[in-house]
Amino acid sequence: MNNYSVRLADYDNESDAKAIVSLMREYALIENCDRDALNNLPRLLREIDNGFTILAWSAFEEHEPVGLINCFFGYSTFQLRPLVNIHDVIVTELHRGKGVAGQMLAGVESESRNANACRITLEVLGDNAPAIIAYEKYGFGKDPSHPKVDTYFMRKTLVD
Repeated sequence: MNNYSVRLADYDNESDAKAIVSLMREYALIENCDRDALNNLPRLLREIDNGFTILAWSAFEEHEPVGLINCFFGYSTFQLRPLVNIHDVIVTELHRGKGVAGQMLAGVESESRNANACRITLEVLGDNAPAIIAYEKYGFGKDPSHPKVDTYFMRKTLVD
């Protein structure tokens, strides 16, 4: 029996919008960046129109969101096709280790194939072993063109 349902979020749907905000606020607490502006996220995601969100719901608790993946489109200048970058992956603590991420990643793959994307990319911090194991389980790996090279996760902050 499947304990979760996974589907593409509708940013205009009130239930989906609340789920996105709730899950992102939980994630933001971990990252020490929770703020009221997150309440606007569904509207902002709809307005930029450059990505999609996959939501996971518990089959037992009606309207209980348990996971989210936010994705954004990029473009591969080598493959001359779109690519999809996974930006946020969230599974609530109680539901981790139960296959939720895998179901959501399958949803991401389906949407990516529908968009004729050539690949799906993501960044993961090297000390996040559970996430790395999960991603590898679902087919992600180091860049096959550079298998012996570790990629740095780097950023330059432009706003506070």
